Amino acid sequence: MTPAPPLFIIGTERSGSNLLRVILNRHPDVAIPHPPHLLRDFAPLEPLYGDLGDDRRFAKLARDMTRLVELHFSPWETPVDARAAAAEARRRDVYGVKAALYEQYRRARGRRVWGCKSTFVVHHAERVLSLDADARFIHLVRDARDVAASARRSVFNHFHGHYVGRLWSREQDLADALGRRLGERGYLRVRYEDLLEDPRREVRRLCAFLGLDYGDALLAHDGDRDAARVAALSRSWENVDKPVLGANRGRYRAELSAGEIRALERQAFAALLRHGYAPQGDPAELAEEARRGPGAAALAGYWLSEHSRAFAVRAGALFTDRNALLRLRRASFLLGLRARLSAGL
Repeated sequence: MTPAPPLFIIGTERSGSNLLRVILNRHPDVAIPHPPHLLRDFAPLEPLYGDLGDDRRFAKLARDMTRLVELHFSPWETPVDARAAAAEARRRDVYGVKAALYEQYRRARGRRVWGCKSTFVVHHAERVLSLDADARFIHLVRDARDVAASARRSVFNHFHGHYVGRLWSREQDLADALGRRLGERGYLRVRYEDLLEDPRREVRRLCAFLGLDYGDALLAHDGDRDAARVAALSRSWENVDKPVLGANRGRYRAELSAGEIRALERQAFAALLRHGYAPQGDPAELAEEARRGPGAAALAGYWLSEHSRAFAVRAGALFTDRNALLRLRRASFLLGLRARLSAGL
């Protein structure tokens, strides 16, 4: 079996990337595990390992990254091996180890291409392309206001529209710039709303882009064992094993306040317009408000809303999510690892 270039789903969390992962993962040529976010978490730590040309230091990096996979709160179905990852890495850095671990997963699943749905890779695309120049990027876009509405119920994200809009705008800018650089050979934009409206059409587009054969079985993910397993772990993923929810859009109108929508649009109106989402506010007024920036009282209110809701949602999830203790174990590992590396241990 000849391996194909890897694929990456990029954009912003709460945009339907879990849905897209389970759809593509049903293809007999594709292996996309739930992401342990290796680039996001280890890229900032990489300098603390020192000279990775040193075998001992590089082996430690590989062990620590492998351990994070093992501690992932949505466990992989196949084991990974740190020694093999260090030996097989095509480059001595975080992405080299990540790619080697995903290669192990691909081989264990007997598939032709591995994929990663960590949308945070949009911040690390240059690192990916410097080793995998033929990598394919799927830019999944969702209305930022619906992203914010969804994020309010999830343990993994920002909780106020001001912060969601700021992050969403930045990540769309990064993905759009990547698309301009790569062109249609390496980049495909998919709007979440289009996927809901006509899933067959959009998944056919995806398969053509990736050089895969299309089959209607890809859309039978609601009966998929992996989808059911993930959906059962956390309320944040409870829709993953359901059929495509065609009406899952525009919920922000009922779930966000007018003030929160305005705060979000102030941050993201340019990217909203660029991707075909009409702001409720007048673009000229939003541009002027963005230029001035919110006042101190408004920022304090955003901060208080963000952190009070974060506390409530995450505290509640400790009693409702089956993987809550796994999330705490993972977070503890990363905190301890940073402390040890910073101390030179």
